[in-house]
Amino acid sequence: MDASTLFRFSGRAGRMSFALIQIGVFTAAYAFTFLMIVLTGAGDESRTGVTLWSQTWVVLAGSVVYVNLGWISLAAAVRRCHDRDLSGWMLLFAMPPILGQLWLALSLVTGPAVERDGRNRHGRRRPTFAPATGAGLAAGA
Repeated sequence: MDASTLFRFSGRAGRMSFALIQIGVFTAAYAFTFLMIVLTGAGDESRTGVTLWSQTWVVLAGSVVYVNLGWISLAAAVRRCHDRDLSGWMLLFAMPPILGQLWLALSLVTGPAVERDGRNRHGRRRPTFAPATGAGLAAGA
């Protein structure tokens, strides 16, 4: 998976790639939040070296990072909906409290809705990991 795939809403995403993207987004957001806290001097009682100008740049950089992380997460969720043969607009059902989140968790974690040949209206399913070729197995044996 290349970087341009992360930002696309078209195509499909299997369970493994969806989970890895969401874990990566959460980890990046957590690490960046920690970095922002350190750079803005939160918790420093003396507040030496912390200016309004430096805090403004950190907040602007944080906004850019968080918008990108949100876009990546939303694009992965839409591609996961496509893998389940659902429209990306179905994510709006996640808005109602409790039942919406329950529906989202169950629908995005379960397996794909595909025909026997691995196709649905959003394209052909691609395996997350490429299978080993016969020549590679014979050479390694």
